Amino acid sequence: MQSASTLLPSRTPLGPVARLGRSVLESLGYVGGVTLLLIRVPGWILWPWQSRGEVAGPGFVKTLMAQLFWMLFMGIPLVGIAHIAVGSFLSLQAYYGSTFVDGTGAVVGVGLLRNLGGIMSGMIFAGIMAARMIPELLVMNRHLLRTETEPAELTSGSRARRQESTDAVPGQTIPVNIGRVVAPRVAAAAIACVLLSLWGITVGTVVGWQASQSMMGLSTEMFFMMMLKMMWFRDVMGLIFKGIMFGALPAAICCFEGLFHHPAEHGERADDEPPHPSHGLAPPATVPVFRATCLSMVAILIMNSSWFMLVYHAVPFYGPTLLPQP
Repeated sequence: MQSASTLLPSRTPLGPVARLGRSVLESLGYVGGVTLLLIRVPGWILWPWQSRGEVAGPGFVKTLMAQLFWMLFMGIPLVGIAHIAVGSFLSLQAYYGSTFVDGTGAVVGVGLLRNLGGIMSGMIFAGIMAARMIPELLVMNRHLLRTETEPAELTSGSRARRQESTDAVPGQTIPVNIGRVVAPRVAAAAIACVLLSLWGITVGTVVGWQASQSMMGLSTEMFFMMMLKMMWFRDVMGLIFKGIMFGALPAAICCFEGLFHHPAEHGERADDEPPHPSHGLAPPATVPVFRATCLSMVAILIMNSSWFMLVYHAVPFYGPTLLPQP
């Protein structure tokens, strides 16, 4: 039988307000944790001695290459298939609209380069990273528990360490720096997203070119001439910058989700407990993967809109490239 003290909080009028405030604080803490993690990555890369642990392990370059391999291995086919659909759709839009047949190359190539290629590749890549990276980090997190001083160390900027709790000898600590885990993954994601964006734009442009030839009889010279005429070097630089951000921020979200965000501490089921019968056979990483994917896609949308409003649309250097109407 529950006591009156346990039922009192649920009956108070301020109960919903307290739950709302707790949700707001948890959301701010989540955003702040991801932001601090992302800010510290350049320091771990530029000053590698900060991410050096006392235990021998794979170096930064070796870990980066291993992460980059699976990212490209999984991302190239998915990004290519998605951009086949996008490239063909843009050509069909010109075909059925019958208004910019000569400008099909500009619609396909420049449209992919300026916006669609980067955002489509980033969203697909965010789902791949969440599905692959978070379970790996959750497994690592079972063996490497944070020390009691780590939250203060992470906030103060000093070296954050972990100690092994399951396989270590009692009383023996094995310090491992978080920079060795996070920095190569974020760096590899930034590089991979740029490469996947370029790959997707290439695939979409080739598909659009072939579709315009077969359906509209548009010559190769006209297709690529209009595309190059409307393309600017700043569009390429914008794609590289957005590709880096579209890869680095979702990777930081995945690392934070796998290493620091522990729903079990707030009353949810722990990772090592069996799934509830009502949940079917869903593995413990389902909720973190779904949450990280959604948050990464929302972050990509916000960054893309911010780039358009604050840089592309507002700065004169990035002004509109279309000619004014007569």
